[in-house]
Amino acid sequence: MNTRRSGAALLITGLVLATAAGCASGAGETGPDSSATPTEKQTLAPTASSSPSADPQDPTTWIISDAGVGPIEIGAQLDETLTQLPDTWTNDENCSWTAWWNSEDSSYGVFFVRGTESDDAPLREISVYTAAEEPVAVPSPVTEAGLGIGATKEEVAAAYPGAEEGEAPIGGGTWLKLPGEGQAHVFFEFREGATGASDVVVTVGEQPSYEVCG
Repeated sequence: MNTRRSGAALLITGLVLATAAGCASGAGETGPDSSATPTEKQTLAPTASSSPSADPQDPTTWIISDAGVGPIEIGAQLDETLTQLPDTWTNDENCSWTAWWNSEDSSYGVFFVRGTESDDAPLREISVYTAAEEPVAVPSPVTEAGLGIGATKEEVAAAYPGAEEGEAPIGGGTWLKLPGEGQAHVFFEFREGATGASDVVVTVGEQPSYEVCG
């Protein structure tokens, strides 16, 4: 993604980083990297998924919306969400507030994060990401407009005319925030110098977290 995770771009590199950094930003066997977690208790109401027919075993069937990503919903409980997903997902004591998964070919990964104020805090952020130097579209979760990892700013702006652009506070990356009325919003993140989106994030935050496991 852009700046939010210098390590998040490494998310797909594996558990080696997760072991070295506590819980790195890789997919597959690493976890998301971030320490930007909420300090105040939040109450988030789960909203109905926009892809009720999503196959939990197949993220390519998942739709990204401000409600969540496929069967993973903003406001839901982490433990309950994990029971709906295959055992290829990882959740360990290093980053107990996160869970992550990596595609077999390591082309992309997905992770989700609950608040850290309590063990039963609701899910507040979900990310579909790639560590590819030049992100391109791959079979993965997408929005109802068919956009996901690798989408360009021009494509996102054309599909969502009300998208708001902003800059990440660290790393020189940028993002486009999709319009919406929900408690969470969808962000397309662009690393500095990259044409395609490296991350598509659904979050209740003002912008995607720089780190989620630090």
